[in-house]
Amino acid sequence: MYSSPDNRPRFLRFSALHFPVNALLSGAHRLTGLALVLSLVTYLVLANLIIIHPSVSLISISGHWLLLSLHTAFWIALSFHWLTGLRHLLAEHFVAPKPYQFINSGYITSLLFLLWVLISIFISYQAWS
Repeated sequence: MYSSPDNRPRFLRFSALHFPVNALLSGAHRLTGLALVLSLVTYLVLANLIIIHPSVSLISISGHWLLLSLHTAFWIALSFHWLTGLRHLLAEHFVAPKPYQFINSGYITSLLFLLWVLISIFISYQAWS
């Protein structure tokens, strides 16, 4: 087995890494973008199923838990993607030190998460009731 001549770590532990909030939000923004693409592909597969099989209609599957889960995941991912994307756009637009620091402050990040949680609760309530 290879042994490094210096004392560098050989295995990367992600729990030892501490990323800034902007990096975490950027990664989550990309993951929700991937989730949106996957959910849109799933919607296209569902539309193909409805077109091909005459026994399956949108009305007959409208209350199915898979479709409700798909709707919920799509809209929650879209809301987070939109909110973090708006935050990134504002941070890129306002490059002066004072507005940039305010946009990247913990207050705005907490407000973003609170708004996203409230939107997610509303989406879940609307989809499942």
